[in-house]
Amino acid sequence: MKANLLSFPIVCCLAACSMPGSDLDDWMQETQRQAENSVRPVEVPTLSKPAQYIDPVINGLNVFDPKRIRANQQTGVNAPNPNRVKEILENFSLESVRYVGSIKRGNQVSAFIEANNHTYTVRIGNYIGQNHGRITAITPDKIIVNELVENSYGEWENRPAELGLNEKTEDSTGNQSKTN
Repeated sequence: MKANLLSFPIVCCLAACSMPGSDLDDWMQETQRQAENSVRPVEVPTLSKPAQYIDPVINGLNVFDPKRIRANQQTGVNAPNPNRVKEILENFSLESVRYVGSIKRGNQVSAFIEANNHTYTVRIGNYIGQNHGRITAITPDKIIVNELVENSYGEWENRPAELGLNEKTEDSTGNQSKTN
């Protein structure tokens, strides 16, 4: 009896191992045929004409001129202070920030600036923008900023800029839109 019980699993295992697996072979052959048919020839890439280099010295502006570099290292009349600690809003361009409101306490006016989904409080004298912009005035409808921009001669120039208050207004069709 024990011999019959032990011999039955052995016979089943040997029978399972001896099957040819024809369905697996058929699948492998079909997959191999499909793979051979779907190969596309490689297309030769077309080369575009490279951009032409224009030497800045030919145009009269040599950014590597030693005199210009020395002039930039010296502090000029309007040159920004290189040792000043930068404020958080100097990491954002003026185009990427929004003036969303203001508040007045006594004689001091503060404004709320939204940048990168955060709201910051600024006052007159704070720096904003990537061009060494300094807030010179805050009104209920705009912030006036004085930026320092370097010209092609290495001199620093004042450039005024404004941030208008963003309000929701309705046009004649009743649609709401944001305006500066």
